[in-house]
Amino acid sequence: MAPPKPITLNTLESIVLRQGDHDAKQIWGGKVRHGETGTPVTELQAALIAVGTLLASPPPDGQFGHHTKQALQRFQWYLRNQGYRLKITPGADPAAGLVTPCSGHLAGVVGLCDKTMATELLSWQSANFVTTSPLVRLSLKSVSNVNTSDTFKVLDYPQAQDGEVLIHADFADSIKSTMNDAAKNAKVTLNINQTFRVQNAGVGGAVVTPAKKSQHLVGHAVDLNIVDGDTVNTSAMFNSGGETDAADAFIKAVKGKGLRWGGDFSETDPVHFDDDLTGEDYEMTLFFAQQCFQANHPMRAVS
Repeated sequence: MAPPKPITLNTLESIVLRQGDHDAKQIWGGKVRHGETGTPVTELQAALIAVGTLLASPPPDGQFGHHTKQALQRFQWYLRNQGYRLKITPGADPAAGLVTPCSGHLAGVVGLCDKTMATELLSWQSANFVTTSPLVRLSLKSVSNVNTSDTFKVLDYPQAQDGEVLIHADFADSIKSTMNDAAKNAKVTLNINQTFRVQNAGVGGAVVTPAKKSQHLVGHAVDLNIVDGDTVNTSAMFNSGGETDAADAFIKAVKGKGLRWGGDFSETDPVHFDDDLTGEDYEMTLFFAQQCFQANHPMRAVS
């Protein structure tokens, strides 16, 4: 009788890989399979590294542990929540890659890898697709009442342009529509000082101590000054109750649309506005926003 064919990621069939599986111990699908061979966990780890959700150090070891499960969960979350992916050329700078639409897929049972999930991963790997940044480059040139301030610093990312800010795609409308419309109605202009912030980078000119889970780290926040005619409404003015009526009108309007204002925080931060991303969505977005920025991924431009 011919020996059974090796178990591979491409031939899982009824086997569902899970935490605790171990190639060297012949544990797959949560049970010991004596007499069978294969390295499906090692292949799974290699695929997760290839698509960008498992960091390459340490290299694949064939043990389905916590980090492998976490990386699989990231990929599954990405499939459910992100509509773009990056096509790269192996060995080339990711900055030269092409951001392309990605249709939604069933993400499977969270933390488990069945045949459908394996097929999806392998298709990404073979076509050189990787998970990419949820951030976009928002140009303010067509936004009437929002500008970058004189102190705004454009971060170092591919194709960076003056007059644009880096922000999460889901927060872009908060700036170009919600905040811009409120500014027009209140007859004020908004000068942006900061949007996305790189993790562990110093924060210059911070009025308050940056939060450990800052909304800036996921691109869901903006720091700005409200300019009413010749008056720049500073944090000191808000803290003393000396801000203009137009500034108050603007803040009331954007809060009515669901944005948070830092002036309401226990440690007041009157220049800050965000939409309070929390929980799993925050943690996953933090990973992709920060990792892809550091990896020099290109980002979509929106206006």
